[in-house]
Amino acid sequence: MNILEKLLAIQVAVDTFVKDGENKSDKYKYVSSDGVLGTIRPKMNELKLLLEPSIAGHILHEGTTRSGTTRYMTEIDIIFTWVDVETGETRKIPFYAQGVDLAGEKGVGKALTYAEKYFLMKYFHVPTSKDDPDNDGRTKVGEQKKRGTQAEKETQEYQKLAITQMLNELCENDQEKVAESCKIFSKNPENDTIEKIPLTVLPIVYAKAKKTYEDRTNRTFSLRSNTSAV
Repeated sequence: MNILEKLLAIQVAVDTFVKDGENKSDKYKYVSSDGVLGTIRPKMNELKLLLEPSIAGHILHEGTTRSGTTRYMTEIDIIFTWVDVETGETRKIPFYAQGVDLAGEKGVGKALTYAEKYFLMKYFHVPTSKDDPDNDGRTKVGEQKKRGTQAEKETQEYQKLAITQMLNELCENDQEKVAESCKIFSKNPENDTIEKIPLTVLPIVYAKAKKTYEDRTNRTFSLRSNTSAV
């Protein structure tokens, strides 16, 4: 078997994940990182496959919550590399993740854990219908603001400000082009402003805008303190 055949064998073998985690405050169950690894890792061992993560780029954003606590958001660009131990074949897959922490030392770990879990879930196309944003009762079909901590809300606000700045710079403050970019990045012709983009879609739009910005400008994005969302 070559590396693609082995990866397909894992996809065929894994039909679903058990929701073994529970968020007691919001009263919903989810698939834990341990659950994902516990399902896929035995198949990787059997087929002699390794998955090597490497950080290709990172940005640390520091802010303050309303209570005065320092909040850190870590963004990382990751390269996941599948390695076939038997043949030496490799396959590289780029991925992106974020981690928010109020202490400062756990942001990278949170981002890496989140990335590994969702990379494996999405790479093997394992159905998780209840995790679909449009099936999330807490967001009422993805249109209500997601309930969460103050840090999560501030992360969303950061993303709105960042998208606004990046699109204004890329479009040279041409608001018609900015509106068109919002529609394109969110894949919805009705989302012609940042505020119209659902919060469940916001991280995706942010990631697309950031990649486009840095590819075109050849520099790392940095948020200006005087940026306001549009």
